[in-house]
Amino acid sequence: MTILPCKAITITIFAIFMLSFFNTLAEAIPAFARKYKTSCTTCHVAYPKLNAFGETFRRNGYQIPEVDERYVKEKPVSLGAPAWKEVWPEGVWPNEISGTAPFSLWGSSFYRYDAESRVKHDFTFPSTVVLESAGTLGEDVSFFGSIWLIRSGGDFGGLWRLFLKFNDPLSGILPDRLFNVTIGQFEPSAVPVSNNRKLTHTPFLINNFSVGKNDFRFSNQRGVEVDGLVSSRLEYAVGIVNGNGTGRLDSTTNSVDNNTTKDVYARLGYKFGGFGLDGSGLISEKEDVLPEVKAEKSLYVGAIGYSGKNKFTVSNRTYDDNFYRYGFTFDFNYESLNLFGAVVQGSHANAYGNFKDTSVIAYFSEADLAIYPWLIAAVRYGVVDIERETENKDEVIVSLSALIRANIKLVVEGALHTTGGEGDLGIVKLEFTL
Repeated sequence: MTILPCKAITITIFAIFMLSFFNTLAEAIPAFARKYKTSCTTCHVAYPKLNAFGETFRRNGYQIPEVDERYVKEKPVSLGAPAWKEVWPEGVWPNEISGTAPFSLWGSSFYRYDAESRVKHDFTFPSTVVLESAGTLGEDVSFFGSIWLIRSGGDFGGLWRLFLKFNDPLSGILPDRLFNVTIGQFEPSAVPVSNNRKLTHTPFLINNFSVGKNDFRFSNQRGVEVDGLVSSRLEYAVGIVNGNGTGRLDSTTNSVDNNTTKDVYARLGYKFGGFGLDGSGLISEKEDVLPEVKAEKSLYVGAIGYSGKNKFTVSNRTYDDNFYRYGFTFDFNYESLNLFGAVVQGSHANAYGNFKDTSVIAYFSEADLAIYPWLIAAVRYGVVDIERETENKDEVIVSLSALIRANIKLVVEGALHTTGGEGDLGIVKLEFTL
């Protein structure tokens, strides 16, 4: 047998194996859809954007409040008999893991038109491939992990998020849902609007701008966060994080932070109307099928604050920049319309290495309209005004998302910039999740 037929046979066997593997996954993943035997639209308006039920599910550590066991269709694997709870601390507290591998594969490909680029037309097929895993490790412990296998068309993106969340670790001492702890690499609650649950392709300018030489942006961080519900409609969160994002290990300090000082932040939010943040009014005790949340009439308002310190180098000299950001957010829902936004102000003590204060203000608003349950239009306008820069930065985003299937989405989007030197972009993007 020649080398060529051997290669052909090997490739064929590998292809059959992979097709078989992903056919199995396609029936059962994303992990939560498999666990509860439900559609993606139970939690999502259009993935990854969440509806009211999805937000309740997320806040509760990826569990359905109060009645999670009733809706679970996939039998978990027990790590110890329940009777061990009765003899603790003389024995190990029992736990559970998913009965099948809780993995999901998410990918995207897109065509891009860039008016300012030397290459104006580009096919990035694929653009992004992400391996995700999420689930629960028993009654009150949950996890979420996300690894970018391919990012920006070819580079390995590395770890995006990986964290554990402990719900009610002080149960019996404090009221339920009042005290939860998240540990790992996660998106802090002080981020004005989530980078991970946006409907559009274009990132939020309010999260992604930097000031001077300080490269701080609202993004995923390594640290610890405590959050909870004071009441059905009032939530809080406080946290402490490294502050320099998800930087790599520095061999000279054996640390992933670039300075000793840690950043701190807080959020306080209240929801008027609609379902409670804890899911009150959403789930009926008499139903065995998860609700399909189509729309609600509600207003969420939040206040955020962030204080940090970052280090940067100019001409072989190292500088520290102490800074803070504060502001408010809002999220208004009226049936098929969702209007949300934020205003953030701040100040930097030494962002340019000249020991002069620099003020900044950023704001945005986005309107999402569900024309049909599978077709959503979005329009966004955002501005960043940095004191020592000659002109503002702005963004005008017009986007149309179509769910070809529950797990396949087509996005047609334009990004326009009238100031700040950014070029205009046109995007046609195809996303899928298995």
